[in-house]
Amino acid sequence: MECGYELDGEIAVVTLRRPSRYNAVTLSMARELTEAIRRAGVEARAAVITGEGRAFCAGADLIELTSQVGEAGDLQAILHSHFHPLIEALWESEVPTLAAINGPTAGAGMGIALCCDLRVMDPGSYFMSAFIHLGLTPDSGAAWMLGRMVGLGRAMEIVMSGRKVPAGEALEIGLAGKVSASGQALSEAMAWANQLCDGPTSAYAAGRRLLYETTALGFAEGLAAEAVSQGRLGESALFGEGVAAFKEKRKPDFRSL
Repeated sequence: MECGYELDGEIAVVTLRRPSRYNAVTLSMARELTEAIRRAGVEARAAVITGEGRAFCAGADLIELTSQVGEAGDLQAILHSHFHPLIEALWESEVPTLAAINGPTAGAGMGIALCCDLRVMDPGSYFMSAFIHLGLTPDSGAAWMLGRMVGLGRAMEIVMSGRKVPAGEALEIGLAGKVSASGQALSEAMAWANQLCDGPTSAYAAGRRLLYETTALGFAEGLAAEAVSQGRLGESALFGEGVAAFKEKRKPDFRSL
């Protein structure tokens, strides 16, 4: 199993378990995580998602993705079949969801964390919209969530630069709710979740939907726009070069494309 699930009292603790790959999401992990989030909505009063080892989640596992569909594969279809059900499970969760961010959180991992209701970050952790380094655009809810959380101008800078957003800055601009003491992100998130367990669970879920549905573009339309953009770029030479550079551990050369 690539995704752990356990009940700690009234809290479902969901753990990404691929530490040797910085918890990069495979297609099977995406399915397991989707099931865990749905299960938590039935069995628990809150859910905490975290990563095993030194990272929360490094994003989608590019090695698996490209081996299965080819470097010019249909990313749009993969988003629809595997990543959208995961993000929609968070969106539709009947209980509050918290991300205990214990390390690097990039790409689709950033989308997963932003689609949780609340985020606690270790002081050494960071967000990174890494898609631009592969010649791609944000997906897994990241495009839809980021601008709504920090404003269009700041979101544009984060996406186009592909830089790290450290925990302190994330707290300042609204991407994180709390920064814990070193090594205490999970325990801080658990304490927060315990407080939420005393509250009106259904009202939390209703409040989440109300806040996001009152923005200009609907969530489903936002996901669809992400997938169309990613599908188009996934067929391009940009993505091919981005993946090749990733595998060869070098900076991509997009200038000649």
